[in-house]
Amino acid sequence: MAASDVTVVIPTHARDAFLDEAIASVVTQRVPPVALVVSDDLGSPGTRAVVERWAPLAPFAVRYLDSSGPGAGTAGASRNAGAALAATGLLAFLDDDDTWQPDFLAETVAALEREDADFAVAWTVADEDGYRIARIRPGHTAGDVVARNPGFVGSNFVVRAESFRSLGGFDATLTVSNDKDLLVRALQAGLRYAVVERELVRNRIHRFGQLTDKSPRRVEGIRRYMTKHAALLSAHDRRVLRAQLASVQRVSAPGKALRWGYTAQLVWLRVRTAAPSRR
Repeated sequence: MAASDVTVVIPTHARDAFLDEAIASVVTQRVPPVALVVSDDLGSPGTRAVVERWAPLAPFAVRYLDSSGPGAGTAGASRNAGAALAATGLLAFLDDDDTWQPDFLAETVAALEREDADFAVAWTVADEDGYRIARIRPGHTAGDVVARNPGFVGSNFVVRAESFRSLGGFDATLTVSNDKDLLVRALQAGLRYAVVERELVRNRIHRFGQLTDKSPRRVEGIRRYMTKHAALLSAHDRRVLRAQLASVQRVSAPGKALRWGYTAQLVWLRVRTAAPSRR
């Protein structure tokens, strides 16, 4: 089948075993992309070797990009570096620890074109029993999604390259929530999205440096995100995000007393946020 007008970008950071599976899921797409760019923010020879092994096996161009150096270190920066090389009309991103079902590109591109949307989003499923990932629905506004991610992640959407660039790409300064930030800005800009109501992306749950790890880096990232979108946040939204902070700090804070304090704060905030938002 003819290739879709898509460049796929995989940002990667020292996850060569996972990366191998991610690339395989791109190569086995029923409707393949035009090109794949693997953007490596470490410039690792081992990662380059993984990519180069796949290059002769893929029915499309496969390129390794050393995106290390000044400004590197976030998923957003790596994605932007890869996207800058694209000459296609569409872009898709796949995290190095996730995989696509074979119909991902075929179905998201078809939905985008059918609904004349700026981007199309598919549902995601975790590879760990009991781990729930939100399923995005049509009709969200920026205010709806600024606090709680409705199911828009770095691996489950296809976007028109022109629309992506009009937003300035991902915010490379955000260490976390850069996917949700992109969605908020897209909706604020009036971009339209389509939804594919099928689980076409597998999100791997692991303990090898995920952005969702409970670490001081995540605390800093949530605070930066809250500052950036302060004008859009309702009182309820702020409580939701403060609960996210407390959930991290009850694990990462130094000292048992501080951790207990954040645990108590988390319980109080979850009670307060259980009531429906009054935006």
